Amino acid sequence: MAKNDVSFPPPTFDPRTLIHDFGSQRNWQMSAAEVLALQGILDRIKPELSLEIGTFAGGSLQAISRFSKSVITLDIDPTVAGKLASQFPNVRFVTGDSKRLIPDLIPQIDAGPDRLGFVLIDGDHTSDGVRADINNLLAIVPKRMVVFLMHDSFNPDCRRGMRGANWDACPYVHYVELDFITGGFCAEAFDTAQAGSMWAGLACAVLLPEKRTFPLKISESQGHLQRLLFPLSIHSRGHSRLRRWCGKLRRVVTNSGG
Repeated sequence: MAKNDVSFPPPTFDPRTLIHDFGSQRNWQMSAAEVLALQGILDRIKPELSLEIGTFAGGSLQAISRFSKSVITLDIDPTVAGKLASQFPNVRFVTGDSKRLIPDLIPQIDAGPDRLGFVLIDGDHTSDGVRADINNLLAIVPKRMVVFLMHDSFNPDCRRGMRGANWDACPYVHYVELDFITGGFCAEAFDTAQAGSMWAGLACAVLLPEKRTFPLKISESQGHLQRLLFPLSIHSRGHSRLRRWCGKLRRVVTNSGG
C-alpha cells in the first residue's frame, strides 16, 4: 500500500436491510422520509411512555410500540381497539374524541410511573382540531425531553392549526419547526388524498423540563414552497378559476402548434 493511501473498513450499513425493514411495515400513511424520521427519533429518545393521537390502521403504532416501554393511543373509531389490541401488548387503546380525552389523560400521565417522552398528533385534521389537540397537550409539565411530531403539516388546514397553537404560552417549549420533514403536492389522487391536494409533512416540537430563557420562534423552513403551491391546490378558493385558466392556456398552446 502506498504511503498516502487510506484504507476504510467495510461498511456496516446494508441498504438491503433498510429496504426490508421499510417494506415489512404495513398500513402506513406516511412517506419513506417520514417513516425513517419517526423511527430514528424514537430510537434516539427511547420513550418510557408515548402518546399517539389517531391510531387508524396501526401503521405508525408499529414503530411507536416497538421503541416505547408503553403507549397510549387514541382514536375516535370504536372498532380500532378490537382490530389491533391483540397485536400490541404494551399499548393502551382509548376510544373517543381527543379534544375531550386529553385533558383527563394528562393528570393520569403525570401521576403514572412512566415519563412521557414522545407524542404523535395525527387525528383530527381540521384547523380547530389540530390546534385544540396541541393546546391541550401543552398543559404537560415535562419530566424529561418530550418530542412532539405532528403529521400532515403541509396540509393548509393542519398547518393553520399548528401555526395558531399557543406555543409561546408554554414555557417548556424550546423548538418548533413546521417543516421538519417537508410534505408534498398530490398531482394525482393517491390513497385517500384527492388530486390537487397537499398532504404529508412532519412538524416537530421539543419540550424540556427547564423553562426557556429566549423568545420562541415558530420556524417554517419550507413555508415559501407551501405558499407557492397553495393557489394551485384544491384547498384554494381560486383553484377552479385557475384550472379553467390553465385549460384555456393549454388549448391556445395546442392550437398554435406550440
